[in-house]
Amino acid sequence: MAKIGLNNFRYSILTEAEDGTPTYAGAKKPAKAIDCKVNIENNSAELYADDGLAESDYSFKKGTASITIDEDNDEMMSEMLGHAIDKETGEMVRKDTDTAPFIGFGRIISKLVGGVQKYKVEFLPKVKFAEPSQEDTTKGESVEFKTTTLEGTVMKLADGTWSRTKTFTDKQEAITYLESLLAKTA
Repeated sequence: MAKIGLNNFRYSILTEAEDGTPTYAGAKKPAKAIDCKVNIENNSAELYADDGLAESDYSFKKGTASITIDEDNDEMMSEMLGHAIDKETGEMVRKDTDTAPFIGFGRIISKLVGGVQKYKVEFLPKVKFAEPSQEDTTKGESVEFKTTTLEGTVMKLADGTWSRTKTFTDKQEAITYLESLLAKTA
């Protein structure tokens, strides 16, 4: 398998019921996908008994997700980071009391498997993104593009789920599946 592309970022605000059931507010596209890195941290515990390894635990602990997007529009950024848009002025206002919501986040990875193009949906059902750092430079003799990178913490749902993955041979089917994971439920 060779990964050959990344596209179709989707997100939605997550609400977890008291019993742990997740619901989402409907799939939204934050911006075009440039880059995505997901790093997983596992528990690491080993028990030795009778001069040998008797038990081990390498289960999911938490993770980090870093996504780079081509546009940081205020509406999307305010929703993903918990900021408000002033209805009269249209400006995004950041306050130290703002709290980013939990969101579901997914993407589609294009890949080649045995010469056949496939589309793998990678979905993280519970992520909380943090305010991005900003780096801007003046235009010099040549244009240099700058993009926005959001970094967040990947967590597990009440039932222990921290990721869902499914591979398709049709890109539209992959998009439909990804959006169904974030579909608004009654």
